[in-house]
This record gives sequence, C-alpha cells and structure tokens, in this order.
Amino acid sequence: MKKINVALQDLTPFILLLLVISCGRRETPKKLRIVSLSPAVTEIIYALKGEKYLAGVTNFCNWPKEVSKKERVGDFSFPSIEKIILLKPTKIFAAGPGQGKVLRSLGNLGYEIRIYHPETVDELFKQISEIGTVIGEKKNAEKLLLKMKDEIKQIPKVKNKTVFIEVCSKPLIAASKTTFLSSVCQTLGLRNVCALPHSYPQINVEWLIKKKPDFILLTGTSVEEFLSIYPFLSGGKIIPTMNPDILVRPGPRIVEGMWEIRWRISKLLGENHTEKELSSPHLRGQKATDAKK
Repeated sequence: MKKINVALQDLTPFILLLLVISCGRRETPKKLRIVSLSPAVTEIIYALKGEKYLAGVTNFCNWPKEVSKKERVGDFSFPSIEKIILLKPTKIFAAGPGQGKVLRSLGNLGYEIRIYHPETVDELFKQISEIGTVIGEKKNAEKLLLKMKDEIKQIPKVKNKTVFIEVCSKPLIAASKTTFLSSVCQTLGLRNVCALPHSYPQINVEWLIKKKPDFILLTGTSVEEFLSIYPFLSGGKIIPTMNPDILVRPGPRIVEGMWEIRWRISKLLGENHTEKELSSPHLRGQKATDAKK
C-alpha cells in the first residue's frame, strides 16, 4: 500500500476553485467514511463486513449485489471529484494504475489516499489484513484470511505445466510474471511462459507459437472470439473464464477463480475428478443449501 502526498502547486485552476469553495464548509466527519475507487477493495470491505463505512463507490463496483445501493462517484479512471467532495470521505481507497490524474487532484485537496494494488497472492493477503485494521474489522480480516488460505491449500496443484495468460486478444497482450494473474497461476502450480520485463506486454503470435504453452488462459475475451482471430491456436488447451472479474480483481473471490481454473484444467487433462471435487468449498456448501430449499 502506498500513501500519496502531492504538492499544492500542481493544482489546475478548476481544482483550485473547488478547493476555495469547499474550504470554509467542509467539516471533518466524526466517523470513518470511505470512498472506494477500486472494485476489488470494495469487495474486500464487504467481505470484512465493513460496508457501513462505504460512502461511495465507482460505477464498476458491482459485487456483491448489495453495493448497488451505494452512492456512485463515476467511472474507474475519471470519477467525479465534485461528487467525492460532497460525500465528505475521511479516506479514499484506490487501485492506482490508470487513476494518477484524479488521485493527484484529490491529494492536493488534502484527502488521505491509500493505494491497494497487489502483484502477488501474498501481497493480497497483507492488504486484506491492513484494510481490516484500518476499518476496525481486524478479527473479520483474520477469519477471512484463514478461510482463503485453507481453501487454497485444498486445491490439487498442477504439475509440470505451462500457461500463457491472455489479457487482450486484439492486440494480443499477456500478463507477465510480475503480475497478480501470474501469481495466481503460480499458486496453482503453473509456470507462466511470459517472462518479459513489462507487466502487460504486447505479444507477437509467432513468439507465442514457439513458446508452446500447455494452456492458454483467457481473461479478456471468449473462446469463440479468440479462435476467430487465432484459429491456429486451437487444440483443446484453452481455459475460458466464466466471470473474468473473479480473476482480474485481487479480492476474496480469487479463491473461487482458482478452483474454476483447476476444474477446467482437469477436464482438459482428462483427470478423474468430478466438478464437485474441484469446486470451491464455499460453493459446495452453497449448492448443498440451495438443494435443500
């Protein structure tokens, strides 16, 4: 997590005007009020039962369904500064990448900004713990982390297999070894074939063919769309993602995403596992409850 402090001289005239208007009347809220500019952080806050502290969220914060009742401050990269000011937050939680301009402006206005952008599963665990401490839900964070780690340990590891992680199909962009997605795959036992220095490099198809990955994990497109662009990459080794948000958002649902990847790999390898055996323990319990109704 990084804290942002920005010099006042960087203010644009528009932001300066907002500052002048709000200085005399913006009161410090008596209790914690958070504006979340990160869908992943929003999910974490709900999982920690801290949603009462959420004053506002972005239009992309769509899970859990209860979040639909929260005030919206705009999109991910360019939320409305005016709306954020009106919500009187005591803290602003953000993802960082793609939000630099608005975060600088909010920093200039004196808001405390915390950036949560984990690049590994272990970093996610640490950030969940930190968020729990910040919002006063430390015990719930400990319970959540214990549950997540226990469920991850139960996933059978894949042995001696490589993966290419697609983020965008046209142009073809990959997630390299320095990304959260790569860490997720590594946790499952998969080795990422993309070891290029940039986090999300554009890939030459010939390069990919030469690498001969055992699996291609799709997070940015459907199987049909991907094969319409690269029909020569078919061959039964493509792993689709039912809901990309579960994988690309570093939050509690990543465990569900890991189980889904493992189940699909099992099918591709012809392993003798049932879907029940390779589904998240949480989902197994949910399905059992639904069956009794």
